[in-house]
Amino acid sequence: MTGSSPPSAGADGGQAGPLIADLITKELDTEQAAADSLQSRGLAVISSSGTLVTLLFGLSAVATTAQHFKLPAAAKPPLYVAAVLLVAAAISGIATNAPRGSKLTALRRLRPLLESPYWDYPAEPARRQVARTQLAVAEGARAANRIRARFLLAGIILEIAGIASTMVAVIALIANG
Repeated sequence: MTGSSPPSAGADGGQAGPLIADLITKELDTEQAAADSLQSRGLAVISSSGTLVTLLFGLSAVATTAQHFKLPAAAKPPLYVAAVLLVAAAISGIATNAPRGSKLTALRRLRPLLESPYWDYPAEPARRQVARTQLAVAEGARAANRIRARFLLAGIILEIAGIASTMVAVIALIANG
């Protein structure tokens, strides 16, 4: 796609312009979809972990202010562990939403493609270049999504462990009641 005059149109007579426009649209759509998905999943982990930590603090407030109530020694360690695990889960949810560099097409590099001679090139060579670009973007997005997925999985596992630890504390509390 270099040179000052566009090559002749391919067998199908198509132009590269529509392909280039599709690439730009797909880039914008992909960015928005990824941002929406990451925000919602990360927020879900943050919200549920935060809610559970709040409930633990509420339980500890009730336990420390109630007359004649003493939290059994067996219930304290699992409550401490639960609080730490749930806070760690929330941090993992935040990390899921942390911005990361990705292998995206620099939008400034697409602007010249809207001008001659590129816009008028035949579709076939442009189709191949667009496919290469989309593959590079997909590879970068997949790598970034793997990292995000690991943080999300860690958050979910930490949340489950925090809930299990809370359950152990509640069982110890009931057993001593």
